[in-house]
Amino acid sequence: MVVALSLSVFLFKDKIINQFIREANKQLNTPINVKEIDVSVFQHFPHLSIVMQDVYVEDSHLATYPLLTARLVSFQMNIFEVWNGEYNVKGLRIEDSETSLKINDDGKSNYIILKKSTGSATPSSISFELNKVSLKNTRVLYLDMTLNQQLIFSSDNLTASISSANDVYDIDARGQLNTDTLSIHGKLYSSGKSFDIDSELTYDDIRKSVTIKPSSLKLRRSDFAISGTYNWKERNEIDLTAEGKDTDIQTILSLLPESASRQVEKYQSKGKVYFSGEIKGEISKTKSPSVSIDFGFSDATIFHPDYKSKITGANLTGSFASSNVSDPAKATLVLKNVKASLNGEPFQAELVISNLEHPDVICSFKGKVDAGALAEFFPLQNVTNVSGTLVADVSLMGKIELLKNRTTAQRVNTRGTIDMHTINLMYGKRNIPLRNLSGSLQFSNNDLALSNVAGILGKSDFVLNGFFKNVITYLLFEDQPVGIETDLKSNVIDLNELMDLGYGASTSEATGGASAAYKFNISKNVYLNFNCDVKSLYYKRFHGREIKGDLLVKNKVAVSRNLALKTMGGNLSLSGIVDANNNKAIDVVCTSKLHGIHLDSVFYVFQNFDQDFIKDTHLKGQVTADVNLELALNQSLKLYPETLTADIGAVIKNGELNNFEPLKKLNKYLDDEGLSRLRFSDLQNDIHIENKTVYIPQMEVRSNVTGIKISGTHTFDQRIDYRLITPLQNRKVLNVSEAGNAIEADGSGQTKLFLKIVGTTDDYRIAYDTEAVKKKIATDLKREVRELKDAFKNKGAQQKKEQEVAEDEYFDW
Repeated sequence: MVVALSLSVFLFKDKIINQFIREANKQLNTPINVKEIDVSVFQHFPHLSIVMQDVYVEDSHLATYPLLTARLVSFQMNIFEVWNGEYNVKGLRIEDSETSLKINDDGKSNYIILKKSTGSATPSSISFELNKVSLKNTRVLYLDMTLNQQLIFSSDNLTASISSANDVYDIDARGQLNTDTLSIHGKLYSSGKSFDIDSELTYDDIRKSVTIKPSSLKLRRSDFAISGTYNWKERNEIDLTAEGKDTDIQTILSLLPESASRQVEKYQSKGKVYFSGEIKGEISKTKSPSVSIDFGFSDATIFHPDYKSKITGANLTGSFASSNVSDPAKATLVLKNVKASLNGEPFQAELVISNLEHPDVICSFKGKVDAGALAEFFPLQNVTNVSGTLVADVSLMGKIELLKNRTTAQRVNTRGTIDMHTINLMYGKRNIPLRNLSGSLQFSNNDLALSNVAGILGKSDFVLNGFFKNVITYLLFEDQPVGIETDLKSNVIDLNELMDLGYGASTSEATGGASAAYKFNISKNVYLNFNCDVKSLYYKRFHGREIKGDLLVKNKVAVSRNLALKTMGGNLSLSGIVDANNNKAIDVVCTSKLHGIHLDSVFYVFQNFDQDFIKDTHLKGQVTADVNLELALNQSLKLYPETLTADIGAVIKNGELNNFEPLKKLNKYLDDEGLSRLRFSDLQNDIHIENKTVYIPQMEVRSNVTGIKISGTHTFDQRIDYRLITPLQNRKVLNVSEAGNAIEADGSGQTKLFLKIVGTTDDYRIAYDTEAVKKKIATDLKREVRELKDAFKNKGAQQKKEQEVAEDEYFDW
């Protein structure tokens, strides 16, 4: 019989195929392309199988797009019924398929591929009585443009049986189903989840409805009972309920939108956890169903498998409800009776959020928290080795959006305190320690008060007292201002370490060995009124002591009106302005007074000002000076040399110039070995810097060797033009005919020698200055400097900018 059946199928294969295609075309509106079609007896013996390879079914929209593509589609039928011309499909197998179901902006679907039956049309002999439908490696995309929904499902193996009577289909489906994407109004829900389903459905083609009989949906170790209806004959209506059985927190959290669940999806629980939900109502362009979810747990343990800390004895009653699931403004989340212990320390909390689009929040937290346990339970990036305790009793009540406007921000009620006790941690990639952080944080509406907040960060210690104004708004929203009015006391501040902490300036991980580029910026949102009392501060070679002063910041302008400190063996006081409104050209205006500053220390601290012509090893003496300057810096705080303008009125006491090569070379003209160690009494001059040039008017240096008058210019590209006048004590060392006009008698019986040092600091020459007498070069230079100083009026600019950041109504929000 088998041989006879096989032979007959082989002989009449073409007739069977042609008849099947002819009958199928009577029911189809869209074309189907098949690369190969065959008939088999053995694939699903004793049924006859019509097997199609590489199937392409076009959708019902005008453009040419596929509704279904599949590597294999197989129909199983009774072989004797086929001989009688009846194609009653009893089984269906589809492998490696992708189905695209779409509803366009006009509400038209792309899957209307069957012709409507009419009384006059010739009836088709193809019918369906599907006892078994098998789907292998299938993917289904559903896109509804009207409702902004995109759903993508896939399955490696799914089987179903379908029985029908009077256009009512009973479907029993079992297998595995993946939710690759569930996007509703741009939000992702339960994406990337794998479910085991055991479902019974009834599809009524006349009433256009699907009824889900009590069905099982398993996710991880949790089992959900699903039941309900979906109707779409006159309008789309859904009534669906779900109840969790043997659920856990990990499963419930995984059902949240991906943005909310990503950080907590690995947390697990033990204990009684319950979940039940209902979605009900009409689905259309203008309407969405309501949703109601109840959830909670009692005596539960919550933990992360990779961390030691646990929340134990946890109790929570929660609910989520919305009259319109697509409108977050109508949603309310409630978490009540939250009680638990974190590593043995009890706490309690409550949270109510109404209107998720413009949240109206009521929340509170009270309890003692082990900081180390909290960091282990929910780790923070770049924070390790945490210890200490936090005692908190805080609450917040009001519409969060009110915080955006200074006239309404105080209507949000924030109250409570957080007391920090001996908090220790390591921060950053370099593991800089923060030790013994203690103090009290007190919330008052939108402001935060710091009371004796003290600690040690790396090598730096601090005690802060003051206020952070508008701090809640600043933390919750972007581009919001914050006002800081605080006093700082410190024994030691190490700026090198702190700048490494903030900018990674000494780390080379990201730059392959080079230091990270420092970018200076003053935030437009920071308003600062700061007073400091620092006993010692270090930055590179700089060391300051007994630093006291103020700093005001407003509108990207920083002003210090009275900063005083001891440094470099003397005292320094300054007032200045930094205007960072243009980050490509940061303006600096500064007035400072130096008293008793050691000259060699200045050169050492500033690394000889990036030149090696005259170094700290050459100089000694104490400087008293008044300095007024203006300059511009780039964002890396590098000077634009052409912008530097300065007046320096300086007096140097007990000065020494040792082993300075140009003076040693003067021995050729003066015959005095003492020039290698030149000591001089008080030296006074008014130096001017402008146009990348240092102008030095004539000054007299009375030393242990002689009395020399010096004047000249020194450019930033190290070109020098110095003029010297010195008493001539020994004519024998000179070539008088060569010196010529460089020798002059002054009328008092003393002869003067005029010399010049010209060239660059790397290549200079000393020569007779034969033109100095007749041109009066020193006098001309002095007049030029006076004119430049008159033109340089920086004090007016400084006063104007100070007015812009006046303290009056400084924190008027």
